[in-house]
Amino acid sequence: MPELPEVEVWRRALHGWMVGRRIVGVRVLAPTSVRARLGTRPVTPSAELLERVQGMEGGEVLATARHGKRLGVQVGEGWWLLHLGMSGRFERLSRDEPAPTHARVGWGLDDGQVVWFCDARRFGALVPLDSAAALREGLGPDALEPLDGESLAARFRGRRAVKVALMDQSCLAGLGNIHAAEALWRARVAPARRVSELSVAEWAWLAEAIPRQLRAAIDQMSEVDGFVYVTDGGEHVFAVYGREGLPCPRCGTPVARTVLGGRSTFWCPRCQPAEGG
Repeated sequence: MPELPEVEVWRRALHGWMVGRRIVGVRVLAPTSVRARLGTRPVTPSAELLERVQGMEGGEVLATARHGKRLGVQVGEGWWLLHLGMSGRFERLSRDEPAPTHARVGWGLDDGQVVWFCDARRFGALVPLDSAAALREGLGPDALEPLDGESLAARFRGRRAVKVALMDQSCLAGLGNIHAAEALWRARVAPARRVSELSVAEWAWLAEAIPRQLRAAIDQMSEVDGFVYVTDGGEHVFAVYGREGLPCPRCGTPVARTVLGGRSTFWCPRCQPAEGG
């Protein structure tokens, strides 16, 4: 699913498109994309829930928010989670243009534009929230929030591989497979190292590397149309992810690949030694 950088770029796009605008119409093309609670299983919503969605009509979009991989929008007094699932994205078209492919929900705005939530794989959803604080429910701190090494280390316990642990959203929200691998490369920490084995210095390196990696990715995707997904054949901007056998951009050693927690993991055997530093 999209990681923190993709969600943050979409938040910025929605903020520019919608905040300060009034919603003049709501179109629900796929009712199962509206859900009473967060989940990836399509369920036919109740009539009351669909009425609540239609109740956004006439409301002003006041704010956007993000925590980890979750995206929220405030319409009037109410907050909504826009869960991207595996393939969720947004398109802005004039109200005279037809709905785009895979459009699920559309919001017509008072500037003549319609913002569409599109989702090819249907895992995404529009979910009502009690408040903006509900975006944080069940999650650790946002991975862009400043943490020192000691505070970061305190979030993790046990003997899990550090790469697997960093992807646990209840410990730290926002990292997925790609950016966990890239942050570990920046910090020179091997992904298979046990959490309990990391030194104070290594946690400090990680605390600095994680937000630096995420900020760099956000900058690379500063334009919505500039999203880079390796599987889409776009320009490859990663240091190690998806680069098995290619030279490490820092030392030239061939990048290695293994599987941790059921996910492909990439690292540089020389820059990220198994015994640590």
